[in-house]
Amino acid sequence: MTDPTDEDALSWDGDDALAAPKRPAPLIDDRPAGAGRASGGGFSLLVLGVLGGVAVLETAFWIRSAFDLQIAASVSTGGGTPVELIAFVLNVAGRVLAVLAPVVWFVLVLWRVRVPSRRLALLALGALLLVPWPAILVAA
Repeated sequence: MTDPTDEDALSWDGDDALAAPKRPAPLIDDRPAGAGRASGGGFSLLVLGVLGGVAVLETAFWIRSAFDLQIAASVSTGGGTPVELIAFVLNVAGRVLAVLAPVVWFVLVLWRVRVPSRRLALLALGALLLVPWPAILVAA
């Protein structure tokens, strides 16, 4: 074992007297009820729900406009020339991306943006930018 005199070199006389006294835990928690939490969480959750619903509605209207709007390049590949095939593929790809854009925007902003005010601003911007104009203009 170790010699007790070896441990004496690691301490000074009176070290224990300088230590702060240990305070017992309070029996009653006298902090205000909302002191530990940030306020505004309910409002943020409400706005996220509304903007999520807007993203789902925009997706539904993009689906409607993708099926209702008839363009010659989206009906058939035409004569099969390379230009007509490329036009057909790009038209279909554009419609698929237009349908997926609102939900993908919503999920990516929720996943990647950590600051709540910036998250809500980007979601509102996406709701404005991804409005399904073809469905709105056909209905008007």
